[in-house]
Amino acid sequence: LERPARQLLGVAGVSGRESPPESFGPYRLLERLGAGGMSVVWRGFDEVLGRQVAVKVLPEHMAAAVSVDRFRREILVSAGLQHPHIVPLLDAGMAGDVPYYLMPYLEGESLRARLAREGEALPITRGFIARREQLRIRVGTRF
Repeated sequence: LERPARQLLGVAGVSGRESPPESFGPYRLLERLGAGGMSVVWRGFDEVLGRQVAVKVLPEHMAAAVSVDRFRREILVSAGLQHPHIVPLLDAGMAGDVPYYLMPYLEGESLRARLAREGEALPITRGFIARREQLRIRVGTRF
């Protein structure tokens, strides 16, 4: 890293700053996509392979509330999941003192935006509800 990871992704780098840091390891960060209680996700560019990626990081100011071990467990669990409907993990590591992992960048609406637009009743949820009702009627019990 040209600059320490702490400087790149410290509080100033993730809390409302419009322009992202220039780079994070071999990845050029382009824009902040979102943040939650445990991490910040950036749209980035993999300089080595020439592709867009999503870079999920645990910034220093969040590491106090969420343990690095918990973030590492998330990385290991994510790496073990293989399903056509689950975004795969591409890479993981540390950039200075900041843990990160990489996923493919997918264009489209976030789950949060879709839930806001459609409510809790996404098509798969409606299917589960319908099946539960079929079973309830058949068995005569409540779930």
